[in-house]
Amino acid sequence: MNLYKKLAIQTILYSIGFIFPKIVNYVFLKFFTVFFKREEFSLYTDMYALSFIVIGFLSFGLENTYFRFLYKKNYNKEIVFSTVVIMQLLISSFFLIISINLINYLSFAAGYHNHPEYFLMFFLIIFFDTICIIPMAWLRVNDKPLQYSTINIINILIQSFIIIYLFFCYKNIYENKTLFFFIFKWVNSFTDKIGYIFFANMISSLGNFFLILPILLKKVTIKKFNRILAMNMFSYGIPIMLGTIAFSINENLDKILIKRYISDEINGSYSACYKIAAFMSLYLRIFKLGIEPFFFKKSKDSDAILYYEEITYIFILFGLIFYVLICGNINIFMKFLIDEKYHVAIPIIPIIMMGNLFLGVYTNLSIFYKIIDKPLIGTYISLIGVFITFLFNVIFFISNNSFMIPAWGTLTSYGSMLTVLYIWGKKNFFKFCYKKIRNIIIHFLFALFIVFIIKKEMKLSFLLQFLYLTIILFLEKKRLINLIK
Repeated sequence: MNLYKKLAIQTILYSIGFIFPKIVNYVFLKFFTVFFKREEFSLYTDMYALSFIVIGFLSFGLENTYFRFLYKKNYNKEIVFSTVVIMQLLISSFFLIISINLINYLSFAAGYHNHPEYFLMFFLIIFFDTICIIPMAWLRVNDKPLQYSTINIINILIQSFIIIYLFFCYKNIYENKTLFFFIFKWVNSFTDKIGYIFFANMISSLGNFFLILPILLKKVTIKKFNRILAMNMFSYGIPIMLGTIAFSINENLDKILIKRYISDEINGSYSACYKIAAFMSLYLRIFKLGIEPFFFKKSKDSDAILYYEEITYIFILFGLIFYVLICGNINIFMKFLIDEKYHVAIPIIPIIMMGNLFLGVYTNLSIFYKIIDKPLIGTYISLIGVFITFLFNVIFFISNNSFMIPAWGTLTSYGSMLTVLYIWGKKNFFKFCYKKIRNIIIHFLFALFIVFIIKKEMKLSFLLQFLYLTIILFLEKKRLINLIK
């Protein structure tokens, strides 16, 4: 129980550092959807969609690689950390040099020939963010959730201040010609209001780098770089990198293609509603922050599989509760978080959320092939997901009349990945007992049934949610009590 208690406390602290920035981002989501036209919001989301794919490539799977090699007995922890940080720094620096030299070509190819400054700012954002990945992982490994959360909170506060200032506050000091005014004048000389957001992100990413710099200066030295270890890490990380890229494609291809082949207006609505559906990935990320290092630590123990199975079951249980509560109150969330002109894409939200829950279960189960040093399994499964994503988007462009098809593609892609992984794992590694599988299926069907009825009878939403929670509490009373203890 002490292990669970420590795990719960750490997860709560990580959650604060993760949830607070997300809350701030959702506050800005309301502001952006009110302030910007749908086609302008499409530009904003498109740049981030493109950058996520690039970050997936540059990360080279080194975060998971770091976790894995850290707990191998024949490697010194400081050597592992120095080696992986230097690898990440070299990869990121090479990317920055090449991309800046190709900036005009890349911005033209992506349809932003009038705004190459967008790409310059994003190149710097990507550079600093990728460098910070491993030091932030070091904080998680060394049980420093408070420091981790503090850095995240400072980061979002810097970004928020700059955005608010650039959009509003500069007017109050226009006549005084203060330093802040000249900063605004300089920013305004090379970009527009969409670019203000990217500029704020760039400065916050730079600030994040300076906050983790003491860790790098103290813990990383060239003498501790191990070339053989680096090659082993590289070999282990490439399949994970390919899987990460596949995930980025699954998450962002729809938005990239809708913008370029349908319209910015539709993409703006689709992207805004997609962010509401991303509440489920928020739950996944919070769970992952606290659980993933624990998974690797427990991999040495004889009872590791029992822990994995129980935690995965709990993840599914709370994920379905989260799903019902969000879908049951979707009108309230939409009213407060997104301007009404974006509501046309509301029907995608339950579909994308369930797809993200499938992804969360897949992520939990994927630990099994990582701890036996077979990340290539994840690459193959991810490629299956990418194929399905491409297939649905091709159908989408052939029919050319519904943005619902990419949403169903996301659900089908992640559902297929989970199914393939479960079939492989059941034969080769884990064996969930029949009772747990039966209960999981019942929970899924019950949650979907409740959401379906709520959609048909919104007036009964509160009553149905209460009924659902009461039944879940009755069915899982013993497990929930043990978890609380």
